[in-house]
Amino acid sequence: MARTTIACLAVLCIAGLTSTQLGSRESGGMWAGVLCGSSVTMLGASWVRHTFMHRPKRAFNAVIETFLFKMVFVMLGALSLRYIEAAAARADWKVFLVAFVVSAFIIQTVSVFESVRLLGMRSRQPETSSPIHGEHIHADSVLATSQAE
Repeated sequence: MARTTIACLAVLCIAGLTSTQLGSRESGGMWAGVLCGSSVTMLGASWVRHTFMHRPKRAFNAVIETFLFKMVFVMLGALSLRYIEAAAARADWKVFLVAFVVSAFIIQTVSVFESVRLLGMRSRQPETSSPIHGEHIHADSVLATSQAE
């Protein structure tokens, strides 16, 4: 996830540079959107990668789950910034939506390419008898095999 992390840091740096050009309310909306979008997307990317490694048959389910997770967060953020007076005074909800979508799109794109590369590397590796691939080696079976030889 090194490339995904670098993309996340690049998005945060660009948001920092851009927020200096905006007013305080718009800058607050941008920071809220970028931080929320990048953190939710990074969490989702970690979940998808974990699923690819340990339960590859459920990979599509993990992608759908992360999409729904992002939709819930963007809806809660936009509604809270729109209808809660204290939050609306500090951050613009329209800028929040744009910043969330842009940061999530950039980080998710890099994450998908990295996951596809990881799956390609995994499919080229031969299956071995190890706990990593789901086959547990027991001491009794190893001892019985060595005594039979």
